[in-house]
Amino acid sequence: MIRGILILTILLCTVPAWGHAQCGESRIDAISSALAESLVENLQVRLDRTAPIMTAPFADLHGPKHTSPLGRLLAEEIGNALFRYGYRIADPRVFMPTPYSLKEHGETALAVDPDQAGAATGAQIMLTGTYALADGGLRISARLVNVADRSVLTAASCRLRLTEEVQLLLASSSPAAKTQAPPARLLDLKNKADVKRVQQALAAQGLNTGKIDGVWGKKSKAALLRFRASLAMPATSAWDLATQNALLPAS
Repeated sequence: MIRGILILTILLCTVPAWGHAQCGESRIDAISSALAESLVENLQVRLDRTAPIMTAPFADLHGPKHTSPLGRLLAEEIGNALFRYGYRIADPRVFMPTPYSLKEHGETALAVDPDQAGAATGAQIMLTGTYALADGGLRISARLVNVADRSVLTAASCRLRLTEEVQLLLASSSPAAKTQAPPARLLDLKNKADVKRVQQALAAQGLNTGKIDGVWGKKSKAALLRFRASLAMPATSAWDLATQNALLPAS
């Protein structure tokens, strides 16, 4: 009896730890599974598993009217993970007159008139969310929303590491990734104007560079080190074209 209680206690303690560990992952499928797990664990009410959940692409907080291939992929992957938990998922592409007519604009397009979206799909619950560059990574927030009264039923968040794959998915259409085009030359960290540009880009990702004054000091070097580490690059403050293209992706 005591042995059984001990095993159950260990299992209960292990599952949340696993989910928390996945929230620092660099793999999109692992992050999506962790978010789905947290959404299910954090539910405050019992959901009818026979009622379909509609998925909406996650919106970019740097430009809430826009999404990206990453935003659409997150919605698909988290929806798939919820399906594995036994929930029914409604695909808007089947119901809407124009495929992806709502999905091109992320969460905002659905938030304008969720009743219409719910009526079109027969869905009572909507999976929606946002993402934003923060602290050298991508902070992802997911929610299940009741279409009828627009109340949040459950919420979860995770931090996705900025790998090359994630950067490419963001750069395709995300306004956050399009703020500046990569320069043809390697920026010179001894040049005040170039340093300001690098400091601004690091600050936009939530990294503390100190004052944006064009002086490449200790705080700027530390911010660059954290940025490189988030991309699984050597944890140094080295400045090269690979780092520059990652920080200032193509428009």
